[in-house]
Amino acid sequence: MHSYESLKENYGTKVSQTIDSPILVFDYFELTEVFAALFVMLIFGVIFYSWGLMFLSLGIILGVVPQVRRKNLKGIFFHRPYRKLQMSLPGLINPKGPKRYSD
Repeated sequence: MHSYESLKENYGTKVSQTIDSPILVFDYFELTEVFAALFVMLIFGVIFYSWGLMFLSLGIILGVVPQVRRKNLKGIFFHRPYRKLQMSLPGLINPKGPKRYSD
């Protein structure tokens, strides 16, 4: 049996237990986009069998959404609609009152 301890000490890098960046698939898609694409394939490809809607949704999820995320600040899909449409969703993150926490 080989012992890889010396290789690990010389060439290994220590990895932190916390993840500070999103998990990427193929160094381009975030994990949430991949699961959304799988969900779209299940709904429109298997259950409803609508190929046109499936390819349109996959094009939006895997083509448009990554480009929008890379060109804008984090939280673009959540904070911008609330600010533009002047929506107020009181809860734990943004309790009702004069002080605003999330927007």
